[in-house]
Amino acid sequence: MARIAQSFLKSQLFRSIFGGKKQPIKKITPATKPAPSRMSKPAPTPPKMQAAPAAIVKSYTLQGDGLLRSFGQGDHKTFAIKNVSLGLRKNEMNLLMGPSGSGKTTLLAVLSALLRPCSGQVKALDQEIWQMSEQALEQFRLKHCSYVFQGYNLFPALTAREQLEIVLKWGEGASTREARQRSEVVLGQLGLGNKMHLRPIQLSGGEKQRVAIGRALVKNPSFLFADEPTSALDWENGQQVINLLHDVARQRGATVLVVTHDPRLLPYADNVFEMADGMLCGEQNTNDLIDLAPAHGHGMNPSAAMPFGPHAAGGHSPVFQAKVRAHSPRLQLNDPAFKN
Repeated sequence: MARIAQSFLKSQLFRSIFGGKKQPIKKITPATKPAPSRMSKPAPTPPKMQAAPAAIVKSYTLQGDGLLRSFGQGDHKTFAIKNVSLGLRKNEMNLLMGPSGSGKTTLLAVLSALLRPCSGQVKALDQEIWQMSEQALEQFRLKHCSYVFQGYNLFPALTAREQLEIVLKWGEGASTREARQRSEVVLGQLGLGNKMHLRPIQLSGGEKQRVAIGRALVKNPSFLFADEPTSALDWENGQQVINLLHDVARQRGATVLVVTHDPRLLPYADNVFEMADGMLCGEQNTNDLIDLAPAHGHGMNPSAAMPFGPHAAGGHSPVFQAKVRAHSPRLQLNDPAFKN
């Protein structure tokens, strides 16, 4: 089912890179106050109570409601997502986790305006995207969205730098000079400064993945959707990508949604959504994930400790410690979503 969804998305992606009666109130006549004597001082006026500041509630920039998507017909009909509802906000990085085949990639495609749902609605930037025309959808994707998928989807004839430049030239109308400068900066941040002249056939799998990620980041999107962006990357390069994804949300004000099995992203996430059998089975704000550091004394390789971010995560370590806030539910770290 995941292969069917991904094959459908590939064609869409290329078009998107380049949506009783009241009782009368009795009047009370105030008592006549005696005139103060010349020798007496007036009573002090009590201080005014200041109203508490109103709580700031961030509205959703992307919201799905009652989403359902199926594949096939009749006896062969299968439901990839079933009545899913969720909301995402600006400046936040969100993770979508769950076992393989749970519907994560399909939900990502529906929310990102690549795959039309069978029912339900998706509202992005106060627009109902699936009520747009196909032309308006393409413009919405081109202007507001960036995508990173496992298949890379790079153009074989273009160099790494040209993969990024074409997005800026076609999507934003940037000049050749501006497109080159911005592309070189992003590729340098991804550790590809000395390989930007190479074509995909000359790059390793991890390098191709970083070029695909750079193509998404160079656009400064309102929404960034990534499907397993760190799956083909080692620790050092994965760390660079995680930092950039976090910066896209925090510093550039984007809404980021990442499908992943990689626990290295947990310390940087604002929200974690868990999926199973096409349905959301849990949602957790990572303010409740207080301590994800690996337990000591279990013979782990020091490189597996991976301390970084606002918390400390244990990477692929099998042992995690977690302190639980008594008033809030816990995200279960032994869930299959955390295992590769």
